[in-house]
Amino acid sequence: MIMNEHKTLWEKYFLNFRNVASPLRKPALFDWLYNSYRCLYLSCVDPSLVSRLTDLKTCLSMIGVAVDDSCDYALLREKNGGDKFSYEILSMLYNTDKIESGDYILLDAHLTNNMYIKTTIGIYSDLVRNQIASLPRYCDFRGEFLLAMRNVAESMEFSYLLNKNKIVYPFSHVVRSRAASTMIETHSLLDLMSSKNFDTSELGKAIVLFKLADIVAMLSNTINTWTREITERDYSCPVISLALEKKLIKFSDFERASTENLKEKLSPVSEVIEDELDKAILSMKEFAENSEIKSFDTSKFVNNYVNLYWQTDAMN
Repeated sequence: MIMNEHKTLWEKYFLNFRNVASPLRKPALFDWLYNSYRCLYLSCVDPSLVSRLTDLKTCLSMIGVAVDDSCDYALLREKNGGDKFSYEILSMLYNTDKIESGDYILLDAHLTNNMYIKTTIGIYSDLVRNQIASLPRYCDFRGEFLLAMRNVAESMEFSYLLNKNKIVYPFSHVVRSRAASTMIETHSLLDLMSSKNFDTSELGKAIVLFKLADIVAMLSNTINTWTREITERDYSCPVISLALEKKLIKFSDFERASTENLKEKLSPVSEVIEDELDKAILSMKEFAENSEIKSFDTSKFVNNYVNLYWQTDAMN
């Protein structure tokens, strides 16, 4: 629940976001994320900044949810203007540098008064310019952060185009293309911005590890939320996408088959995803062991995401 005192930044932002958000986005989701991020940080982070980082990561996830819904949730897109609306929200992430400098201009002037866009850009601008940019080592990792946010946008644009055009991609391509949407790389870069002892010579190896964690988190999330994606008709969900690739279902099934019938057809595929998750975890563990990163405890980082339980009820 939202506390009366609004002690956290995410609660303050949510007061505005809830007025335009999908009705599926309850405060319980962000409360769960906030409590999860209390433990999800690199061991090199300055202890005095952990609480602030927890809040910033929750806020950044709120932006991720806002962009994701603008691409994946058909009713929300239609209500706000369709394709132009989706690309306006995506443009915000692609142009984080302009958001940071205050020079961001809408692609379509006709959307100036769209409340979803105004609210999301307002939150993101304050978050980047006044919060993230003030982290101690922001300048050291600014370029990587901007690139990571573009990767998040690209992941969500991929999902948007797959859904719009009803494209069947190979499962491996869907996994690679969607992984950045879990935003672990971006959150981990915030950690580095708050770590005075991190050795920048290890940045390349660290980023690869973060990207592997994105894949693990995305697959783990999928296993616990795929039934909801049936309702939203998100064909980019790996369970649905794999079933389409294997021709266990067709796009037309979502127009005529019941939700329960689709769940039954997709259930065996979810077991395949569990096997893929095990493989992704093994790859992440092997890389962590062989990378010889000294600046933070890689085994602790891996265990954080291997043991994270994605609560299905919190996602609704």
